[in-house]
Amino acid sequence: MKRIILSSLACFATCCTLAQKPGLPKESPSNYYNNFQKFTNEKPDVDSAFYNIRKLASNAAYANQATDLIHNSFAQDFMEANEDDPSRLAMRVKRRLLATEILNKMIADTSATMKRHVQSLYIFTKIQKAGTNKGLLGKLTTQFITSEIDGRDIYQNRAGRYGLMILSITSKYPELKAQSAQLSDKLLAKLKAGQVTVTDSSSRSDLDMRAWYRFLNAYVNFKKSEETADRKQKENLLKAAFDYSPDLVDKNHKSGYFYDMHMLLGEAKDGFQDDYLTFVTANSDRQQVMATLLKMALVEPTYKENLRVMHKEVMPGDSFNAYWKKGIDDGSVNAPPISLHALDKTSFSSKSLSGQWILVDFWGTWCGPCREEHPALQKFYESTIVEKSKKLSVLTVACRDTESKVTAYMSKNNYNFPVAMSDSKIEKSFKVQGYPTKVLITPTGRYITVPFGVDWVAFVNKYVEAD
Repeated sequence: MKRIILSSLACFATCCTLAQKPGLPKESPSNYYNNFQKFTNEKPDVDSAFYNIRKLASNAAYANQATDLIHNSFAQDFMEANEDDPSRLAMRVKRRLLATEILNKMIADTSATMKRHVQSLYIFTKIQKAGTNKGLLGKLTTQFITSEIDGRDIYQNRAGRYGLMILSITSKYPELKAQSAQLSDKLLAKLKAGQVTVTDSSSRSDLDMRAWYRFLNAYVNFKKSEETADRKQKENLLKAAFDYSPDLVDKNHKSGYFYDMHMLLGEAKDGFQDDYLTFVTANSDRQQVMATLLKMALVEPTYKENLRVMHKEVMPGDSFNAYWKKGIDDGSVNAPPISLHALDKTSFSSKSLSGQWILVDFWGTWCGPCREEHPALQKFYESTIVEKSKKLSVLTVACRDTESKVTAYMSKNNYNFPVAMSDSKIEKSFKVQGYPTKVLITPTGRYITVPFGVDWVAFVNKYVEAD
């Protein structure tokens, strides 16, 4: 497996000097995080790397940062290396030796908090090293169940992920069938019990946790479906894998399961929707295939054309556009009313645009990713004036900004897409948790949040195009 760090998922500042000295910035979680990366990536130094990770992991206030560093970044060095390039393979081997030294220091440390952070990863690496020693594999698996699953939170230190990776090893041996079944049953029970219900007050961390629990639950059911020849049982398991695969809410919190996806699957397989679709296409009636395609197309609109073809076959003569809009409305929520004044002093009211689609973009001049996509936003806006003026309206909302900065920015870049200054309430109304965020309001006044990181132009165009 290739190392899978994505800079867009990281949120830490440029690294600072390791030692705290007079006149230098005070050490902080971001300092520890970035210094650890420096002493494992740029100039390997076990002791210096250990110092920083110990500082981070031993402080309960830094638990989330420590989890991200240990179980998303650091853990990659213990994944199987599938490299064709000899030089890259040699580098991976060297990195793993360094990581092993650091991990051994962490598990031997006097800090109980730090030991708790790395225990699940440590047992997993011991199981990796056990090879085909089935006696040792069984002993370690039982230890993992006892210390990391029973009565434990399997999310904070990603014991759920490591448990599934251990299961992929032990399930190969008939002699370990009992331990594998016990681990599988306990993990499935934990994953079912841990599912997070979304409310209006759900925090970003809660939504990340929701995405994680759902993805791992989908994965477990998919793997179980591969083990059975019973058609009904396979259908039920694939349906569960389908239902728990990332939805639009999860897609906006992909960081919650991104590393687990790669470590469990070795690829960017964003759910198991296609697997269930293949099954129902071969084994079910056209109505069920169409219902499955609708759910898929609402998350990934590239399936809309497949849905259109199936709709024509199942419901000839009926309006596909009406069917599509109803599907969207059934899976969305009521949009809060918008009433703002644009920079050009014109008023913008969502109530006056009833019957139209409305794309609302939340951004700021201080936001790098926002600025990067503005050329595409300008081009999209220009195309809506020419091609979709009676069907789609666009409004952008500048947040945490000043009118003078926004005006200067728009003038400097020759942008003329509509901009309104935030009233500091609209972001809360639409539950904006990051920037840029785009919401698409339907002609009937419902809305969805466009997933971050997708081709939003294609996403929006597919959503609004009619028969």
